[in-house]
Amino acid sequence: MHKKIIKKLGILLMVLVIVACVPLTLPRLFGYQEYTIISGSMEPKLPVGSLVFVKHVNPHDLRVKDIIAYESGDAVVTHRIISLDLKSKEIITKGDANNVEDASPVTYQKVLGKVTGHVPLLGWIAKALSGALGKIIAVGVLLAGVYLSDIGEFKEKYLDKYFIKIHKVKTHKDALKKKVKPKTFLILGLIIIFGSLTGMGFVFWGYEKSDRLYESIEEKYTKLSPEDAKDISWEEEIDVDIKSLQKLNPDVVGWIYVDGTDIIYPILHDEDDGTYLRTAIDKEYSKAGSIFLEGYNLPDFSDSHNIIYGHNMKDLSMFGTLKYYKSKDSYYEKHKYFQIITADMKRRYEIFSYFDTEPASWVYAVPYYDNEDFQSYIDKLEASDNLDVNKEVTSSDKVVTLSTCSTDDKRFTVHGYQVDCTLE
Repeated sequence: MHKKIIKKLGILLMVLVIVACVPLTLPRLFGYQEYTIISGSMEPKLPVGSLVFVKHVNPHDLRVKDIIAYESGDAVVTHRIISLDLKSKEIITKGDANNVEDASPVTYQKVLGKVTGHVPLLGWIAKALSGALGKIIAVGVLLAGVYLSDIGEFKEKYLDKYFIKIHKVKTHKDALKKKVKPKTFLILGLIIIFGSLTGMGFVFWGYEKSDRLYESIEEKYTKLSPEDAKDISWEEEIDVDIKSLQKLNPDVVGWIYVDGTDIIYPILHDEDDGTYLRTAIDKEYSKAGSIFLEGYNLPDFSDSHNIIYGHNMKDLSMFGTLKYYKSKDSYYEKHKYFQIITADMKRRYEIFSYFDTEPASWVYAVPYYDNEDFQSYIDKLEASDNLDVNKEVTSSDKVVTLSTCSTDDKRFTVHGYQVDCTLE
């Protein structure tokens, strides 16, 4: 009886691993994409932690009250449609739990698809299994299940045969028990998990490829002042050949450099924010994507408020080190300025605010102009933090927001106002 319980426990562990993995892989064969709900903006319809299944649809087939998934900068948001403008091809959305509609309309190009279903809590499992540690634990549980389910056969085949030397005759009843073969579960589970591990290997290979690409571009098109250089002005810290870089890709609109950090990248721009979400400057697919300017912004940075997006990569590339502003003491004091270099101008910005926010937050409203609405927006930015800056930021200033994913399933935004500029 004891052996039977152990065997059933082993089979149960294997089944649990397979059941957890199948919903994360099988739907993709039928054209679905899965996303995890990380905020309460759609509760109670879509509880936090749910795994939603999104099916690509023609935007013209969408209707009011449909729930859609769409790109918002470097994030994916799932909100409900409250109105559609067929002429401008824009969609107004709102979270069920939010009091106001989303700040910016959703263009048809940003729509990923329609939410067709969800499974509560499965999103947390998906998130856990997406990481290296989660995959290792899943493999460990699977192997433990195989061992426990086969422990009786192990004793019979090896201990009894080679040590006790007792040879048992297989009965018809014994044969029936062998119909459920743990090895079948092992093979199925290993195919799913190791397939996922292979995918993870391709991801890290993609990281390395992206790093090499941008390192070569930095080496070819930029010139940094020596680290030990003294008494140089901010304009002399870095020079970038934007015009030559635009021959490589005409969508290059500038270069961003956060003083004293590894954030030193070209800035891309396309009216569709999804273009460079997973595409590098060479227009090849890249998990790291590119640093890119919000599609609603003008490419010459003349708007009062510009938003620049970048992924929070695990290898700290792209905007991966922005998190240090909130996690490292004195980091802000040492890195409070950043530059944006275009073909005709260098602009310097002082950071005056940074904080976590929701993916569809009021923060992502663009463009703004020198008026009371923009002043109210700036006041809200300053109220979210208490940094000591050189001046009071007003609606007459030019503001740039740097946005990336946050480790607590929100978005982390860094805000700077223009303090100086010089012609190239």
